[in-house]
Amino acid sequence: MFVKGKPRVDASLKENAVLWQYLDAAKFIDFIHNQTLFFARGDQFEDKFEGAFTKSIKQAIEQSYEANKIGSTFDDFKQRLRERVFLNCWHASLDDSMAMWSIYGRSPTALAITTTVAQLRDTIEAAKLPYNIAISKVRYVKHWRDPKLKITPYSNVFAYKVKAYEYEKEVRVIIDRFDEEFNSEVNETGMPIKVALPKLVRSIVVAPEAPPWFLAVVEGVVAKYGVKVPVKRSKLAFEPI
Repeated sequence: MFVKGKPRVDASLKENAVLWQYLDAAKFIDFIHNQTLFFARGDQFEDKFEGAFTKSIKQAIEQSYEANKIGSTFDDFKQRLRERVFLNCWHASLDDSMAMWSIYGRSPTALAITTTVAQLRDTIEAAKLPYNIAISKVRYVKHWRDPKLKITPYSNVFAYKVKAYEYEKEVRVIIDRFDEEFNSEVNETGMPIKVALPKLVRSIVVAPEAPPWFLAVVEGVVAKYGVKVPVKRSKLAFEPI
């Protein structure tokens, strides 16, 4: 049973599992100043397999449309779904990842916020959003092999990504607005959602290559906004024993 505003958490995710979100300095300032999580619209990602269906699912939808004499197409359906699903993405790992720093930090003055599955769930629930929401562990598949995907609801198709991205170990918060009126207005690129930072943030980690002054700046900014969490350098910054 789906209860709007109450996230459904993937059964395979442990409550204390640590999640990371890697940000450049500008995005971090936006995050802590506005106290929002940004949910990108499903059609705004570079990966062409985002929200991709398989051959069997496409055929089933087309046959259903034909049998019920629905004056629409699979492409219309797919486009509407991608415009009304919104995603906020995390990396699941106990420790930080040099690959994630390189791809999503992209700068010595980058940082990551960490949380846990339970903190993320409680934070999203406290936001009291009028939508169906899921916290899903991404499964990595080869779409061209026509694997069986669980797509109830249809937005769950965004809990699958192509196998090439398996290194991301991704967990996603999925906001589903597909059941809204067909002509309802959609957000241009995404949705900023107001959240309680003390409830969400477990720690803040500064990039391995960050200069000492950047750590001090981040500590100052965090203190200014009253977010009382540890601010530390990545363990990858230190010499091995």
